[in-house]
Amino acid sequence: MEGKWLFTVHTFMGDMRSTYELKVVGDKIEGTATDASNGATAPVDNGTFDGKNFSWDMTIKTAVGEMTNHLTGTLEGDKLVGKSANAMGEFDFDAVRA
Repeated sequence: MEGKWLFTVHTFMGDMRSTYELKVVGDKIEGTATDASNGATAPVDNGTFDGKNFSWDMTIKTAVGEMTNHLTGTLEGDKLVGKSANAMGEFDFDAVRA
């Protein structure tokens, strides 16, 4: 789970890309996200990880304004898959190690 990840969230407005730098501390996830379209960064908040399942919140500036996302998913080897939920809906995402 630790390290750099390239995220793609599949939305009705097209794919949204970002890079996450993650660190696991016990059963918590810490880190930062960087939006690929505008370079905005945001911390990972309320992150949890049980060895396979994870969740966290992240609030970042986007083209449509500041948005809080709640991500949940699973670690599958060198891939993350799951859902990102925000005020616009719930969207699938996947990520690979950078």
